[in-house]
Formats: sequence, C-alpha cells, structure tokens
Amino acid sequence: MKYTIKLLKIQINHEILKEKNERFKNKKPTISSTLTEEICLKIIKEVENKKNLNSETETLILITGLLQRGGSNRSAGNSIKYEFEGKILTAKELQDIIKSIQKNATNRQLSRSLANEIAEIAVFLGIEGDLANQMRYEVPDLTPEEAAWCSNFQTQNINCPDRVRNWLVNNYKSRFNK
Repeated sequence: MKYTIKLLKIQINHEILKEKNERFKNKKPTISSTLTEEICLKIIKEVENKKNLNSETETLILITGLLQRGGSNRSAGNSIKYEFEGKILTAKELQDIIKSIQKNATNRQLSRSLANEIAEIAVFLGIEGDLANQMRYEVPDLTPEEAAWCSNFQTQNINCPDRVRNWLVNNYKSRFNK
C-alpha cells in the first residue's frame, strides 16, 4: 500500500483499515495546492529534530494531532497546539518550520499533502477532526472513522468518505459563499 509519504515505522494493520474503508487505496487527493513529497519529508524531519522525537511515526502523530485540531487554519497561531508524549507542537511552530523549508508554504498545504496519512493515523488513534462535533449535530450517527476524516483540509480529498466530504463541502459553502 503506497501513499504520498511512506510511513516507515508505524505499524498499522492495513487489513483492518481495508475492511473499514475501501478508500485507503492508492489514490492521491486531487488538489493543486499541495507540497512535494521531498518538501514534506524535510518538514517531517525538521519537526522530528526540533522536538527531539524518536521516529517519523512519532512526528507524524504529533503533526496529525495538531492539524486535526485545526492547526491548518490561517488564524491558528499559538492557540492551537497538540501534545504527544510530553512534546508540544503549536500551529505557529509548524508554520515557522514549513516556511524555513519552503518560503510561501502553509500548514494547509502540508495538511492537504499529507491528507491520507493524517486520516490513516487519525482513524487508527481515534483523533477526531476539527469539524467532527459540528458535523455530529447534523449527523448524530457519525462514526468514529468518519469523525477522524472530518477535518477542514479533507474537503477535496477523493479518499474522504462521501458522506463526510459532502458535509464538508456544504459546510464550507454555507460559511464562505454568502
């Protein structure tokens, strides 16, 4: 199973994931505003070094938690943060690291570039997306897997479950197309 970025050291039972969601196949999001694999790997390595983490897996967990909490929002700054095993990453720290590697890149571009990996980790670890509670009001039977996909940067990801993607698109339109 391949993704944009290969998860080298994380042990996820892909058979279980396949049973739960056939969308975890080798499909890339159809989004133009993404970063290259090379840039993503540099960002992951830099976060790993700055946060003294032991592996890319731990780094991706920290990044996933942050971005799932809304760390890709433009106004996130230091108000959005995530802690994993005593290591804290803020949206501003991630943005600074990204900009040190690619001048005009953003947290949102990283989110979109790693959308499938973030979803895989979030589903596995039960990390809900930043819009899960909002969707749950309208869709009370939201599953834990759908809640993990319910992040603002998954809107155009073809691998996102249809029900979630449709809700995300409608939510976006209702907020920004007034």
